Amino acid sequence: MPINNKVLFSISNTIRTFEVLLISVFLSRFFLDKNQLGELLQIIFVSSILVTVVSGLPLSLNYFYGKYDNYQEKKSLFGKFILMIFLAAIFLSVVIYLFKNNISINFKNESFIKYIYVIICYYCVKIINTIFPNYHYLVDKLAKYLFLYSITSVFLFGCFFYNYLKGDFEIKTILFQLVFVEVLRLIINLFIINKSEIKLNFETFNINELVYIGTISIGVILGAVSLYVDKYLIALLLDPTDFVYYQNGAINLPFVNIITSSLFIALIPIFAELHLKNEINELVIKLKETIMKSSFFLIPILVYCFFEAIPLVEFLYGDDFKMSGEVFKIYILRYLLSVMAFSIFMGSIGLEKKSNFIIFLSAIIGLGLNIILIPIYGVKGAAWATVAASFITIGVSLYFISKRLDLDIISFFPFRHYFIVVLISITTYLPFFVLNKNLEMKMVVVVLSVIYYLTSLFFLNLRFKLFDLKKVLVKI
Repeated sequence: MPINNKVLFSISNTIRTFEVLLISVFLSRFFLDKNQLGELLQIIFVSSILVTVVSGLPLSLNYFYGKYDNYQEKKSLFGKFILMIFLAAIFLSVVIYLFKNNISINFKNESFIKYIYVIICYYCVKIINTIFPNYHYLVDKLAKYLFLYSITSVFLFGCFFYNYLKGDFEIKTILFQLVFVEVLRLIINLFIINKSEIKLNFETFNINELVYIGTISIGVILGAVSLYVDKYLIALLLDPTDFVYYQNGAINLPFVNIITSSLFIALIPIFAELHLKNEINELVIKLKETIMKSSFFLIPILVYCFFEAIPLVEFLYGDDFKMSGEVFKIYILRYLLSVMAFSIFMGSIGLEKKSNFIIFLSAIIGLGLNIILIPIYGVKGAAWATVAASFITIGVSLYFISKRLDLDIISFFPFRHYFIVVLISITTYLPFFVLNKNLEMKMVVVVLSVIYYLTSLFFLNLRFKLFDLKKVLVKI
C-alpha cells in the first residue's frame, strides 16, 4: 500500500471531521431561532451516533483485507461488506422510524415526527456511504474519492449560503439538501467502484468473519456510548436550545487525533516487539520520547484554546454563543492528558481487553456523573462530568499499564517534562493575553493563535532540542 495513500486516508478522516464542525458553524450563524437550530443539530447528532455504531464494519473490512493473502478472498470481501452495511442502514432506519414518537418526546423535538421520512432517508444513505472511504483506500482510489467528496462538501456549503441569501433557513430545506448531498455521494461512489469487485457470493460468508465483526462492533458501540452520553443526556434532560449551546461548546478537537494517534500508531510494531522481547527499559524510552513529541505539538494548542475559549467560539458561531465558549473552556481540560494514546499503547502491549473494559467504565462513569450534574449545573455540569470521567478512566489506564510493565507511573510517564511544556506554553501566552485583552477583537485572537503556536514551538525547541532548526529552515 503506498504510504501517500495512508496519508490521504488520514486527510479524508480529518475532512469529514471538519465538515461536521463547519455544518454546525454555518447553521449556528444563519439560524435565528435557537430552538429550531437545536432540533436540527439533534437530528445531525443522531446521524453521528448511527455512523459510529456501524463503524465496526469498515474497520473489519480493513482487518480481513490485510489478513487474507488470496486475491479472490480479498475480492469477495467488498460485496459482503457492502451488503452488510446496506442491511445495517435499513435496520437502523426502521428502528428510528418505529421509535420516532419516543425520540420526539424525549428530545422535545417535533421534527422527528414532522420530517421522519426525510430523516430516515438521510440516515440510511449516510450509513451506506461510510463503507466507501475504506473501500477506496484498499483499492488505491482514495485520491479520486477525496477530490469528489470535497466538491460535494463545497456544494453543500454553497446551498447553505444560497439559503442565507434567500432567507430560507428552515429545517425541512436543510434536511432535503443534506439528503441530496448524501445521495450524490452515493452515486459518485457507485460510479467510481469497480463493478467486477462487488460480486456477492453467499458461499464465501464464514462464521469467523461474523464473530470478529460482532466482537469489534460491541467495542465500537461501547465507545459510542462513552463518546455521546453527555450530548444524549443534554438532549434528554434539557431543551433543544441548551443542546445547541452544549453541542457548539463540546468540540472534539481533530488536532488531538492527528497529533497523538499518528505518533503512536506509527510505533505500534516497535512497542509490541519490545514488549514481546521484554526489553522494558527500551520500551519506556520510546514511550517517553513519543509522549514528549505529542506534548510538544499539542499542549500549546490546548493552552491557547483554554484561555481564549470564549472569543474563539464566538468567532466561529457568533456573539450569542458565550455560553458555548464557557462550555468549551471546561471541555478542553479533558484533553490535557491526551498526549498519550492510551488505547493504542495498551493494545500494543497486550492490554486490548482491558482497553475495552476502560471504554465501558468510561461510559458508566460518564452516565452517572451526567445524570447527577446536568440537573444541577445544566450544560456546564455535562462538561465537568465529561472531564471528570476522562481523568478517572485515564487514571485506571495508567494503573493497568503500570501493572503490565511492573513500573511506577512516574517511571514511564514524563511528568516533569510534561509540566515544563505546560509552563513554557503558559509563559509564552502571557504577552498574547495582554494583546488580546487590549485589542478585544475576535479576528485578532484567531490570527494571533497562529503566531503564538509558532512562537511556543520555537521556545519549546530551545529547551528540548527536538528539531534542528537550521535543517528545517534549509528545507523550507
